[in-house]
Amino acid sequence: MTTLRRIALALLVAAPVRAQQSAPPNPLGQPLLDRAGHVREDAYIHVPLRPEDARYASIDGTHLKGIVMEVDSLSLADRDRGTLFWGRNVGTQGHVDTEDWVARRFRAAGLEDVHKQEFTLEPQWQLSGWNITFNAHGRTIGLESARPPERAAPTPDGGLQYELVWVGQGSEADYVGRDVRGKAVLVQDIPEPGTINHTLSSERVVQRAYEKGAAAVGIVFGISDNFAVWQRTGDAPGFNVGYEDGMRLRAMLGRGERVTVKLVVDSEMVPGRTAASVWGTLPGQTDEEILVIAHLDGYFEAALDNASGLAVMMGLVEHYARLPLSERRRTIRFVGSVGHHSGPGTTWLHDHRDTALARTALAINLEHVAVARTQYWGPRLRMTDAVSPMRWWLNASPAVLRVVRDAFERFNVGVTADMDPGASGEMGRMARDVPSLQVITSPEIKHTEQDTPEWVPAVGLEQIARAYAKIIDGVNELDRSQIQPTAGERKPPEAASATPGALP
Repeated sequence: MTTLRRIALALLVAAPVRAQQSAPPNPLGQPLLDRAGHVREDAYIHVPLRPEDARYASIDGTHLKGIVMEVDSLSLADRDRGTLFWGRNVGTQGHVDTEDWVARRFRAAGLEDVHKQEFTLEPQWQLSGWNITFNAHGRTIGLESARPPERAAPTPDGGLQYELVWVGQGSEADYVGRDVRGKAVLVQDIPEPGTINHTLSSERVVQRAYEKGAAAVGIVFGISDNFAVWQRTGDAPGFNVGYEDGMRLRAMLGRGERVTVKLVVDSEMVPGRTAASVWGTLPGQTDEEILVIAHLDGYFEAALDNASGLAVMMGLVEHYARLPLSERRRTIRFVGSVGHHSGPGTTWLHDHRDTALARTALAINLEHVAVARTQYWGPRLRMTDAVSPMRWWLNASPAVLRVVRDAFERFNVGVTADMDPGASGEMGRMARDVPSLQVITSPEIKHTEQDTPEWVPAVGLEQIARAYAKIIDGVNELDRSQIQPTAGERKPPEAASATPGALP
């Protein structure tokens, strides 16, 4: 390359940098963001309602977002009363307040047989105090995102202190030539996505650390931002930090600094606590039932997981309660499920399926149903002006599949092209007991302290609530035999492929 070409290339590369440094602010500012820096609700992509779907116009996203805020306030009240493991967790006042809120809304809408179904819980973790600090060169450092793992055992008087060692993602390769015996290892947990699938669980990271002789495990969550989580570290000591704080610790270790961590935890496992599911019934013309489920419990504010599901459930309650009996072919039973994070979830329904689900024509699970779509930009997770597509599960006939896909298309509900091989969350245990349906998404904010209302777009709540209402109406035009997974005949592959885009 000639000297002249090198100079030209250097100028070309440098020009955008100089322009960026000297350019004045864009006079448009940030037109899609509100004053707090969040995506404006009216900036999200919105698909207009088709004239033939006017009956669903009363299912309004702004109203549903208001319901999310009501549920969110229950978690904030639990935090403000001094609960350290706060939110709407089973066995706490936050959960009881949520049960009572659901019951009040059911009664206000005119549902019948509104009642609580109480469960005695396994011993529940109660956190009375904790402190996680780091020390380097005689300096004590506290990190904003540091949290103990859920179910952490109490530490001895004075706490526990360990030297900290970075071991990457905690694979076998990361331990080659390393002696971690008696130390606290710091590992990076990569979401795949969210806390439902992540390298910590899929690659036995915690178990391997203890097998290698580590005394404690520190988890760096994610590849962006500074999310605070309660992820468990088994029966041994540990801690959690967000990505930014974790990289700060890694940088210190990379400079050759000796870093120690001190863990102080005051906790106990409390037996004999109870929590309840809440039921309500909207009678139809027959005793066949549509069962609509949304779980009550949640870590921190839990706006996505699962205030979003509860809000959509209440939207469906209100929509169908307004209709005359003549327009409700099947009875609709709504249940605010006690929850599965540390509770029994819908296990009771599975265990009593011969009676509890005997009249169920279709079960719908409302869980993590609307979140802003994101893009990574370096170590930042950036929101877009679109609702994130979701994973989905359907256990029903081809006729129901056609109803579901039509509703998703009408109301802009994006899903993965491949269906999940099984259902998760509240639907997991009972998904094959009856015809069942769910859409669900588990992004990086799930189970973190950053699961806050700005992540839940009003338009996302609106479109999935309208889609489910359309599905319920479509399924109610089918006899129960036409809903069952074995009903109908599938077209042979050559016939199905003859019309591109045709559903079986």
